[in-house]
Amino acid sequence: MISLRNAFTVFKRTLVHSTHDPLKIAFFGSDTFSVASLGKLVQYQKTNPTKIDSIHTITRNLKPKGRGMKTVEDLPIGNLANSLGIPVLRADNSSEILDILKSQHFNLVIAVSYGKLIPAQFIQECKYGGLNVHPSLLPKYSGSSPLQYALLNDDKTTGCTVQTLHPTKFDHGEIIVQSDEIPINETDNLSTLFDKFGGIGSDLLVKSIDEGLFVNPVPVQNEYKYSLAPKIPKSKSQILWDQLSARQIKRMYDALGPLFTFLNVNLRKKRKVIQEKQRVILSEITESTGDEVELANPGDFVLNKDGLIIKAKDGNVIAKLVKMQAQSEESPESFIGSYNKKVGDTPKQFIN
Repeated sequence: MISLRNAFTVFKRTLVHSTHDPLKIAFFGSDTFSVASLGKLVQYQKTNPTKIDSIHTITRNLKPKGRGMKTVEDLPIGNLANSLGIPVLRADNSSEILDILKSQHFNLVIAVSYGKLIPAQFIQECKYGGLNVHPSLLPKYSGSSPLQYALLNDDKTTGCTVQTLHPTKFDHGEIIVQSDEIPINETDNLSTLFDKFGGIGSDLLVKSIDEGLFVNPVPVQNEYKYSLAPKIPKSKSQILWDQLSARQIKRMYDALGPLFTFLNVNLRKKRKVIQEKQRVILSEITESTGDEVELANPGDFVLNKDGLIIKAKDGNVIAKLVKMQAQSEESPESFIGSYNKKVGDTPKQFIN
């Protein structure tokens, strides 16, 4: 049953939405989440050429990386745009974005995971302003890392929102369409959620274009409370064994990827004594469901048939890949087999 409030919103939309000029879209994007929206938008343009006249992609400048800074790779959105024959423009800051405005004529901005605030002047000079696809049920998880926080907080559901672009603040626009609550599965991680909500967000974006929701937009009301999901610093990938449960560590890995911890190293090499705390990176982390391993203290670890079993504050986790500082990634079997050679005669315990 539709609520009276939502029924009134639908009624208002039928009154205020009207036809619009053919859209000349400036699409700002970068990562795999934005790829789904651009792809769906191009498909829609092919079947509705009278609604979308043109699409230009604006993404970040190419920068060398890797050893010797000799490798140059485009962002996912640039690769897709090039493959589809969509013009690609480059901008990293407000000045470069406004330079694009001088050379092109747009009437709608669409921003999906671009990572920079679109200047107010750019939005204001577009007849229909701007739209943003955001992977959360706004105003919950406003900010750059909504899916990461949904995993870190072990949420069971989240969703997707299309909002107007605010001229001066991230995620403060008017919500014009929003998904239902979508389950986060036990097997989900950041990559699978990007795929899932990229598809959901792209469908909402096309709905917004098809129904003209950006023309005199009518805000959607909801009861979600505001919360912030800011950029997550690399330091948050450290495992604090005496503070986190096995479940929390597993969801940390799902959200952030490889996690790090430390080992006390006590070695004598070529008459030189090495006593220091070294970083260890753990990957392919899962929550242990077995009861056969009993470890005394958080951070204690032992090898068994499943991998490296490590005690958390509550429960155990399993790591299937280990990388010690300045060394190659290896299996738990190899790590334990060369433990005395690499670490010395120290307890098998990771430390904070």
